[in-house]
Amino acid sequence: MNKSIFKTNKYLLLLIPLTLFFIAFIFYLLGNINNNEQLISKLENSLVYTKNIFEEEKKYALSLAILLSKDKEIIQSFLKRDRVESFNFVNKKVATLKKLQNSDIEIQIHNQDLKTYIRSWNINIKDIPLSSFRQGLVKVKELLEPLVSIELGKRLNIKAISPFIVNNKFIGSIEVIINFKRLTKRLNENSLNMYVLLDNKYLNIAKDLVNNQKIKNFTLVNQKMINTKIFKDIDLKNLKDYGYFTNEDFAFSYFTFYSLSREKLGYVIISSKNSNNIHLSSTYEKQLNKIKNGIIIE
Repeated sequence: MNKSIFKTNKYLLLLIPLTLFFIAFIFYLLGNINNNEQLISKLENSLVYTKNIFEEEKKYALSLAILLSKDKEIIQSFLKRDRVESFNFVNKKVATLKKLQNSDIEIQIHNQDLKTYIRSWNINIKDIPLSSFRQGLVKVKELLEPLVSIELGKRLNIKAISPFIVNNKFIGSIEVIINFKRLTKRLNENSLNMYVLLDNKYLNIAKDLVNNQKIKNFTLVNQKMINTKIFKDIDLKNLKDYGYFTNEDFAFSYFTFYSLSREKLGYVIISSKNSNNIHLSSTYEKQLNKIKNGIIIE
């Protein structure tokens, strides 16, 4: 009888630590699952938020381009071919927008043959042929409708173009150009960092970006200089259209941007601290679903 009790106690002594171990292990797994789900939710939210503010910025640029394409002062000076007057009118609008809306914009006007008429940042630039590499300008002339996109030129930025229509005839167009500074700042205010990366193979077009910082096979567009260790152990070249991933220090969400002819130009990547050191390997990556104005949408 005593031997039986002794054996039972012995088994209990062995069973209790094993049970406690399994309970602790289950809690550990549940905690990891919960942390993973929280991180995925956070990354999904950052992805949606970034896409939304991109759309807001594009709509803002488009509304400005449409308004300016109907501005009587600008149209009359354009019809007179008075470049100095046009330059002054355009820069008066730019100064007003910067003052009232803290908007860092540039404006370009194009002739009927899609050559440069004036640029708000340099009156000396004129008569540069643009149709060979500016798809947006060609589309606006063909369709006689305004258009906005992330477009590749000598730089990469948001470009909104609206036609000048006089007597039902296309006589030229006006373009509002917005860089990514304001978008980058808005994300920074929400503890997020944004990296707009252009594939290096397009630097033959984006000549103003040739000296920008290189990150593997890409060129950084929206910031001057970053610590490239942020992207350690990340194969940027083989990302899909959108999704998220992590490395030891950071968690990332991203989406692809395309040209108007649906060439893959690069990625917008959003990063935040990976505080719990969670590992997500190319999770939730998806192929092309739909493209709207050069950005992947769901």
